[in-house]
Amino acid sequence: MTVEKILLEFDAELKNLLPVLKKINAEFGYVGEEEAQKVADYFSLPLSKVYETASFYDLINTKRQPPLMIQVCSGANCAVKSAYKIISEIENQLHIKAGDDFNPNVKLEIISCLGQCGRGPIMIINKKIFTQVTPSSAREFLHNYM
Repeated sequence: MTVEKILLEFDAELKNLLPVLKKINAEFGYVGEEEAQKVADYFSLPLSKVYETASFYDLINTKRQPPLMIQVCSGANCAVKSAYKIISEIENQLHIKAGDDFNPNVKLEIISCLGQCGRGPIMIINKKIFTQVTPSSAREFLHNYM
């Protein structure tokens, strides 16, 4: 599938901007500069508006992602249930810091609420969701990806 084919599935109305960005992200793993420019042209919007929309949402990437992508929810319920201890455990185990882009093979992101508060803390590894995560279970889950 190409960006052009995705765009043709939608009318060039502002209400379709987010669905288009989500579909491009799902297809390619991110919305890069070339893709964003095509979207901007299609919707007759400034490129900055496309990036503003894409970068607002945690689950839309504006950069190519590394092979190992780890995300931990930091919403209030997850934070109360030790999300930051989980983040610290991952940082220590992988020798990285949340939010850093220094390692091209792995990235740890702290993301906002995923709406699964009753099942938190939530951790996502390469789009696979893990619920009721503890620091020790986070270690086990990561072991399966290393």
